Amino acid sequence: MPHRLLLADDSVTIQRVIELTFTEEDVTVTAVGDGQQAIDQISAEPPDIVLADVGMPEKTGYEVAEFVKGDPVLSRIPVILLTGAYEPVDKERAKRIGCDGVMEKPFEPQMVINRVRDLLAGERPASLWTAPLDDEVSGVGAPATAPIREVGGPAAETTALAAASSPIASAAPAAPVSLAEAFAALLAAEQGWPSPPPTAGDRTASSLATERLAAAVTRRVLDQLTDQVVEDAVTREVSQVAERLVQDEIDRIKSDADAT
Repeated sequence: MPHRLLLADDSVTIQRVIELTFTEEDVTVTAVGDGQQAIDQISAEPPDIVLADVGMPEKTGYEVAEFVKGDPVLSRIPVILLTGAYEPVDKERAKRIGCDGVMEKPFEPQMVINRVRDLLAGERPASLWTAPLDDEVSGVGAPATAPIREVGGPAAETTALAAASSPIASAAPAAPVSLAEAFAALLAAEQGWPSPPPTAGDRTASSLATERLAAAVTRRVLDQLTDQVVEDAVTREVSQVAERLVQDEIDRIKSDADAT
């Protein structure tokens, strides 16, 4: 029987990315857009693991975690808090509540799979409290074109949106950009954030590619904002781009596995 994962996050990008990431895993994903919906869903059908955004509407990820960990029946359920680059997580509060880890968006699909697997297996590695763009993943001083890797995991490199046949981005040469950076650009376009912050090391070339990706995504979204509701247009555009990026990464992982 598949494990049940509950994702509580108001970001369309994150919802789609997580759903696609676990498509070929023995995990069924249920996504809700706010903390109160998460609590209602947990009460009605307790999942095997919860991923909860710290800054979502109605109830925060902390409050969802408090609900789970404060209930003797539900407290066994692992809870990972999700935080964005502009939403620093209070790790002391999270640990006091009883959370099982934290992940900073953007993140690589394989890293999410590994952490969920660990928790479902009853393991609690120290990496559960390490941001995905920390040294264990990207490596300090990594070359600008080096793929972001998780320790012991496959390469998490992908190409810029230009390489995915975008007519807007094709004017500039495609430079390698990590999937995490692609998600950062998508999140920035969706949430109206500033340009994604740089990761560790000198990543000048990769940053330029990310800026082109963000500009391409933003322009494609704006081109569709005619008389439609803004939220619907952004939802559709982000879902399409996120699906292509994640599917490319899944295909790459499968290809690497077949090669070995």
